[in-house]
Amino acid sequence: MENLMELSNMERDALRECANVGIGNAATALSKLLKKKINIQIPETKFIPLESFAEDLGGPEKIVSGIYLQIQGDLRGEVLFIFAKEEAVELINLLLGNIEVKSGDNSDLEESGFKEMSNIVTGSYLNAMANMLDIKILPSIPHTATDMLQALVDHILIELGKYSDDVLTVKTQIDVEGHNVKGTFVIIFTADSLKVIMSKLHEKYGV
Repeated sequence: MENLMELSNMERDALRECANVGIGNAATALSKLLKKKINIQIPETKFIPLESFAEDLGGPEKIVSGIYLQIQGDLRGEVLFIFAKEEAVELINLLLGNIEVKSGDNSDLEESGFKEMSNIVTGSYLNAMANMLDIKILPSIPHTATDMLQALVDHILIELGKYSDDVLTVKTQIDVEGHNVKGTFVIIFTADSLKVIMSKLHEKYGV
């Protein structure tokens, strides 16, 4: 397996800026959807050993609700949008307006709202990145689940383990103003996709 952790500071900065453009677009889309101000942190771009991935996202036994989808097209990877279970319920209530969702409810309406949000946020992120790098990126159909964090990410890590012992993650916290909703948005790139990204950044921006 290839070690991809040898990136220069300039390359890391370029990756972070690329992520910053994407997450800015995603936050704008989410703000319009919820009609609330969205606060975002500067994206954190780093390599994480596979065995430490769940721990880095809050601990393997943490109960979370998550949206998962794959990246297809010129890049390959995975996207996770993760919330603590209670925060996911509050977010869904914001999405659905006056239709109240109770904790533990797994109605079709709840899942539909969660997936709609995922499509809008992830699509906005990937479109911005695709335009910046001049490549084609397509999201798969999103899947939702509520479970322990480790159980949620196990199948993803097994697949990624075929390519590398470490994964490059772009992680950003998104806060909804006035509400206890703090989601973690994570994009994980395969080794080959990282090469594509770096090649495009060198070609277009000279980094």
